Amino acid sequence: MAGRSEGHQREYFRLKLEHPLCADMTIVLVKGKKLEIGSAKVLVEDISAGGLRFLSHLKLPASDQLVLQFETELCAEPLKMYGHVVRSQSWEQVYYEYGVRFTMDEVQHQEVNRLVNRLAIRYRHNRGATEGCYWKGDRQAFLQELALASQ
Repeated sequence: MAGRSEGHQREYFRLKLEHPLCADMTIVLVKGKKLEIGSAKVLVEDISAGGLRFLSHLKLPASDQLVLQFETELCAEPLKMYGHVVRSQSWEQVYYEYGVRFTMDEVQHQEVNRLVNRLAIRYRHNRGATEGCYWKGDRQAFLQELALASQ
């Protein structure tokens, strides 16, 4: 159910989003070396101060040697998060679902936590998310369009 935390023991409250949040994902470090490459759109399915889960048409390795940056807007506030993939699996046969653990300082964790809690309160009051770049259409069609555009 949207707005509920999952049943696993987690360090931070994890919010499953009513509609996936669009974010720009960029690979910023590989084995400690900075990269300057373009970004790709991804769909964030759930988020906490400790990490997030997202869908993509891109295949990425689970590695702490690959640091990703996610840029989006949550509760009308710009948000930039950094982390690495800790879990990956296929989604709908041709796309991928990833679990990311954030690698940010405590102040950044607190900022994400504040925004996640604000959104959870809105869900509880049935107000939903209005500010931010949410995808309300078919997730598979979104990923298919990205995959075709990148060929």
